[in-house]
Amino acid sequence: MYAKGRRAGGTRGAVSRLVELAHHKPGSRHLWVDTVHRNIDKVVARYFRPVLGRAPYKWDATNKVLTFVTSACCDFGSAERPENLEGWAYDFIWVNEAGHVLRDESIYYNTLLPMMLESSQAQRFFIGTPKGPGLFQSMFGWGQPPEHENWKSFRHASHRNSLLNAGELARLKQHMPEREYRQEILAEFLEGEGAVFRGVGSIATAQPEREAHPAVKYCIGVDLARYGDYTVAWVGRSDLRAGVWCERFQRLSWKIQVERLASLARRFPGSPLYVDATGAGDPVCEDLAAAGLPVVRIVLSAATKRDLIDALAVSIEQQRLSIIPDETTLRELEAYEVRALPSGANRLSAPPGRHDDCVIALALCHWGMGRGGEDLILGSATVMSEFLE
Repeated sequence: MYAKGRRAGGTRGAVSRLVELAHHKPGSRHLWVDTVHRNIDKVVARYFRPVLGRAPYKWDATNKVLTFVTSACCDFGSAERPENLEGWAYDFIWVNEAGHVLRDESIYYNTLLPMMLESSQAQRFFIGTPKGPGLFQSMFGWGQPPEHENWKSFRHASHRNSLLNAGELARLKQHMPEREYRQEILAEFLEGEGAVFRGVGSIATAQPEREAHPAVKYCIGVDLARYGDYTVAWVGRSDLRAGVWCERFQRLSWKIQVERLASLARRFPGSPLYVDATGAGDPVCEDLAAAGLPVVRIVLSAATKRDLIDALAVSIEQQRLSIIPDETTLRELEAYEVRALPSGANRLSAPPGRHDDCVIALALCHWGMGRGGEDLILGSATVMSEFLE
């Protein structure tokens, strides 16, 4: 994992290492992933050809395959259509401009990782300039001891490249905004300007609780999903203002989801369930209420969602909330952003290709912890959208 300032030489170094491995490991299979497809021919012409020199090789410009004299080969593809990358196995995967590519973390988890299952010695290389919080930043942390022994991470500022003009670098420091200079030149990971949650790294201090303690009030925030997204349930302990348990599952029938949520609720008896009842979630609320569970239906309009997210953001920034160190939730919180729409309005959401199910479930749980629970439940079910607005 190599985080580097602009023009620090990361792409050239990766190409040199790839060619070296292709020559020393005959028959090895490589995949090079770039941001957009139109960059591939330029990368081959400007970076690979000079390194290859007079060594025999074959470039198939139509299929974007580079074949070496050792029978090693390198396929080239882009993050524009990750589904076109799938279907093959590789010994080495190289991701250029990883700060951009890994903004969509599904490219890593859904596309790249499964293509390395055939080799116990498979290696992955990620090269790029930091682009705010997200998976690329997490990977950098994995490579810092003592995080993961199989990961290594390095970081160099643009100044590492001795071919760059020192005077121009000095001028950039004077004329670039400080944030941009720190990110683009010094290769620092910064919270993005659109980041909603500040100080996420300091809240993962709660202790997990698999079931309720006597005489303690809990509540459960639930974000429902049927197919592509995840159903997430966060359990909050009101007296400590802490998220103490999280369950996450996907692609289950509504019947099984109701059973699993009811099973969780029985471990925390009497806890109100704050459930996103928007759209298809409403009939599930009916089933949960029919099972005798204290359900608070919440219909998420733009306004109610903003209220929930704003309240959660304030508690995180002021460190008035702690949660167990659930890695998926922490990643979602770090990536969650406010984006300007062409209409001039702002939209709160996860980046493209990312999920926000954990964020919504935690926001519902957090709201419930602040309400004490029982004063909102007028019966087996209550619609809460008017209350939030």
